[in-house]
This record gives sequence, structure tokens and C-alpha cells, in this order.
Amino acid sequence: MKSGAPPSFATRLKALREAAGFTQEELATIAGLSVHAVSALERGQRRRPHPETVRALSAALDLTGTARDTFLASPRAPSPDAAIDESNRDALPIAPTPLLGREADVRTLRAWFADTAARLVTLTGPGGVGKSRLALEVARAIADEDCVRVLFVSLASIREPRLVASAIVEAFGFADVSASDLPQRARLACENQPTLLVLDTFEQVLDAAPLVAHLLTAARPLRMLVTSRAPLRVRGEREYPVVPLELESGSDALSPADLARMPAVRLFLERVRDVHPHFRLTSATGPTVTAICQRLDRLPLALELAARWTKVLTVEDLLRRLEHDVLLSPIEARDAPERQQTISATVAWSYQLLGPSEQRAFRRLGALPGPFSIEAAAVLAADDGVAADSDGALGVVARLIDKSLLLRAESAFATRPMYVMLATVRAYAVRELTMAGEHDAALAALAGYCLSECGRAAEGLVGPAHAEWLDHVHDDLETYRWALTWLLARGRAVDAADIAFGLMRFWLIRGHATEGLHWYEQILNAPPLPPAAMARALIGAALMTSTQGASGSARAMLDQGLALARAANHMDLAALAETLFGRIAGDDGDVNAVPAPSIHAVEAFQAMAISWRGGTTLTESADRALATGDRRGRLARSGLIAPLSRQRLVSDAGTVFPPADLLPELNIDRAQV
Repeated sequence: MKSGAPPSFATRLKALREAAGFTQEELATIAGLSVHAVSALERGQRRRPHPETVRALSAALDLTGTARDTFLASPRAPSPDAAIDESNRDALPIAPTPLLGREADVRTLRAWFADTAARLVTLTGPGGVGKSRLALEVARAIADEDCVRVLFVSLASIREPRLVASAIVEAFGFADVSASDLPQRARLACENQPTLLVLDTFEQVLDAAPLVAHLLTAARPLRMLVTSRAPLRVRGEREYPVVPLELESGSDALSPADLARMPAVRLFLERVRDVHPHFRLTSATGPTVTAICQRLDRLPLALELAARWTKVLTVEDLLRRLEHDVLLSPIEARDAPERQQTISATVAWSYQLLGPSEQRAFRRLGALPGPFSIEAAAVLAADDGVAADSDGALGVVARLIDKSLLLRAESAFATRPMYVMLATVRAYAVRELTMAGEHDAALAALAGYCLSECGRAAEGLVGPAHAEWLDHVHDDLETYRWALTWLLARGRAVDAADIAFGLMRFWLIRGHATEGLHWYEQILNAPPLPPAAMARALIGAALMTSTQGASGSARAMLDQGLALARAANHMDLAALAETLFGRIAGDDGDVNAVPAPSIHAVEAFQAMAISWRGGTTLTESADRALATGDRRGRLARSGLIAPLSRQRLVSDAGTVFPPADLLPELNIDRAQV
């Protein structure tokens, strides 16, 4: 911060939270936000929060008078270091290369959005035509105006329409909100801030189109820019077909300078020069380059993939291969659009030039539904019966990136790079995987990776690095969803229950309780489960249900889960169920029902040396005692607090228990804790 400059919103929020004695999780719960949203605000990742968020935080912090007015005004104060709303820029992916040949499209779409009647614009066109890249350019231009908030939602790895609402909820930074409540929350969030919501790659979730219509009806200041291979077909939609790049007929007769200004040729040349810097367009090579662009139907993706191969082929060799269908042998049905066959053929040619081990790795990586880590790649690419080798996998990944079959993806950690396949490339990989008879084996390996990783996540989410693990799980979320779906389809509900139980805290803290409940319900509806697996699913479902206010249903599930856990002699599960009983009773205001299960849970966790759970249970009970004026509390009189406090009980949030203001009442020296 510059000398004399007012404190940033992030600095002000953190100082007020600490002065109030709240953790980020506590403030998020009181304000009705996700922990992720509060963390992002304090780190300065979201420098211009929407007014609804600021008002909720102000109320949670109990600000009044001048302090409240200053806090409410601080996010919109002009910054001496930036002329634009940086939260807009942060919300948009960074394009790796400039947009070429779409100047007229950008002008037209900007004019459309200048018309207030255009509230839903859908960019349609074949795969690989550049819909997403064009949408990103338009969104960034609108974000630069600093009068419209822009939110970006990628749907590329989402296959179920019901998950679209969760993705939009996360983009807005809301806490757990159901699809039915989302329109109302969006209306409040956009009330004082015009918003553009970009929904990218919608074609596989078209059944979610009614949600888009409901959002637009509820929130007048909200507008949407959607990319899809098919229109949404809702009222008020303006469809903008994105066509292949321009290349006039007879262009091969143009001079090299004039030909180089044709959008399709310009893009191809730019990508050629990325790998062959000395290439020059001449009167001799001009007709050949023109023929290549025409042969590839002027599709940006096909042009970019083909251009990479000029580092090993001349443009004449490239055209000759194209003319002899070496790259164009169809991999889809013959009646599929020609452009789709062309893109797939480009990928097929790249695949054919891989070595056998690279081909196998490429096929198996197609089983990963979205961004993946090098650890996941190592498990998927490992030879059967051979231990996964991350160094070897890294070499394969590097070679596939070099051949444009993989890309680096965004990650929450600079030290944990993520990778992704383009959707069209992955479609070809999945086809080859199926034809090779390896599809089930690859998905079984994927499920094994998720089982191992969720065990690590379950421990990490309650340790000192829990914030990092929340982002870690978020990066892998699509992979977990894919594995859960496959396991349930194969009748492996026990393994699915293990993964779901490991993700329980992530779903709770990151505001995904609705999704978590969906998975637990699917597991419970599977064929009969062993008692321990059934108990885990019931306890998880009870926790998710309790966050939605259905305490009666949650208690019924806990009754069953507790009985099963005791029958299976899983005392840790039984103690967890008893803890949740106390939490639900306290949330319902039934403080008289709290002590017995809480005491049993603390005793069980003490016996099993699970200090973080004992600490969490103990502090929740102590907080309720304070809330009812029972400062010594029945837990204190039970003799549990003093001996447990000397064991330095630490909760999942990293806080030492019991609370400091109880220590004098309990005759406990703080040095003992």
C-alpha cells in the first residue's frame, strides 16, 4: 500500500474480523457466505465485492455508525493504482494468444450488448470454431469498462444439468444455495451492480436452459453470454452464429501481403511461426497455405493443431497428406458434419505420430474428465502391474503438450500444475480408449486414485493446511465426480461411500451441501451396504441435510447411523454421530438435549486420541453453555474440560480449546492449554 493511502478492503476486512475474534469459517457462517469467498476477499483476489456481500459482512461484524458507513463504501473507493475493476479481470481466464480475425464479430457483439433489450446472447457453431475465445474477448472488453461486473463459469467438464446451479452459485460467491433459491439470491446480488454472466460450453447441459430463463426473469440487471453448439431456445435469446474464419474464394491469386491479411491465413501463419520462426509466405507457398486453410474448413482449432506440424513437415508435405486423407479418415459417423470430421482427423493424425507408449498414455488420460494433476496422470498412464512413476508421467505429459494434445490448466497452487485436454481432443482419446478395450481398466485406475487421494484429503482438511486442501480438492472435484458416477454404475457403492465420506468436510465448508447430499442419497439407494459403509453414508447425509434446515430428517438418519456404527464397533463413527446430535440440538435451540451425547463423544475421542474432533466437540458444547449463561457448564462439572485442556486439544480450524474466556471460570491456567 502507498504511504498515506487508505487501507484496502482486504486489509480492513481482516482487521475487523480479527478484532471481533472470528475465524474465517465463523464469519462466513454468520454472514451466509462460503469460507472460500471470505478467504478470497482477505487475500485481495476479489477487490470489488458486490454490495450484498459487503452488507452481509457488515451485519455479521455488527458494525454501526461511521464504521459501518466506511466499510460499506470502501470496496467502491477509487484505486490510485488501477483504473479498472480488478475483480473483473480476476474472474476471466487469461487467453494464451491474441484473438485473430474476429474484429468484426467483437464489434457486432459489443453493439448488441449496448442494446439493453439484449439480455441473453448465445454464440453457436461447430466445435473448434472459436466460440469460447470470442466470448472471452467480448467479456474482457465489457469488464474493462468498469461499470459491469463480469462472472465467468466454465461448464466444459460438467455433464449433469443439475450441477449448473452449483457452478453459478460458486461464481457469485454465495454459500450453499439451492437451484430454486438461486434466482432470488441473484436478484439481490445484481440489484446495485449490473452483471454479465458468461456460461461457457453449454451444449452438454441444455436441460439447464430453464434455469437461465428463471435467472433472467428474476434479476433484471443480469445479462448472459453463452457459448453452445446448439441454441438454448428460451424466450429473449439472441443467437449469434460463429462461422469459420474468412478466406475469400480466389485468395490464392492474391499477393503474399494481401493473402496474409485474410483471417484464416493470418491465424495459420501466426501458429506456424510459433514453431517455425523463419517461415515466410511467398508467391510459391501462398497457394499451398490457402489450400491447407480451405482443406481444414478454416476452423481455428484445426488450423492451430495442423500448424504445429510444420516444424517437421513442409507446407507442401502437409497439404499432400491432407489431400490423401492421411489426416482426414473419419473417426465419427459419415453423416457427421464435415467440420467435426476435420478436427477429429487432425487429432487422429497427431495420435498416429505418437509412439506406442505415448499413444497408450494419451488414450488413458482421456478417462480424466477435466483438469488433472501429474499424480493422477501417473496412475492413469502407468503400465498394468507397474507402480506409478510421476517423473515418467511428467515426461509423457511434456511430450503430449509439445504435440498440442494437452494444455496447462489453471490451478490454485503454483507448485501443483494441472493439465487438461481440449474437449475435441479428449473425444478422440475416449474413442481410442474404448476401441482398445481399455476403458474400464482406465476408469478403475481413476477410481483407485480417488480412493487414495480422498483419504489424504480427509486428513488434510482437518490439519493446519486445511485451507490449501480445500483448494486441492476443488482442483480435483470433476475427477471425484467422475469416479463416484462410475463406481455407483458398477455396483461399488462401498468404495463410493469411502470417497464421499472423505469429501464430507469439503462439501460442508465450500457450500456444496446440496451436491454432497445427492451423492450420499445415491449411495444409500444402492444395493445393501455393510454396516460401516451404511453408517458413513447416513452420517454424511445427516450433516448435509442439517445445513438445509431439515433437522428432523437429519436426526432420523443419525439414529440409524449411530446404531449401525455401534453394531459394527466403529466407535469413531459413533462418536461423530453423537457430536452431530449435539450440534443439531444446539442449532435448534434445544440446549438441554446437548450434554449427554457431547460428553459421550468427547470421552470417545479422548480414548481414541483424536484430539481435533474432541476439541471441536468440546468447544461447541462450551459455546452453548456460554450462550445459555451456564458459564461453568455441565461439561465442566463432568470433569472433562480440565483434563482434556491439558492435552492441548486443537479443532479442525486450528483453534486451541476451551475458549479463553472460560479458563478463569474453570480454574485453568492458559499455560496448561
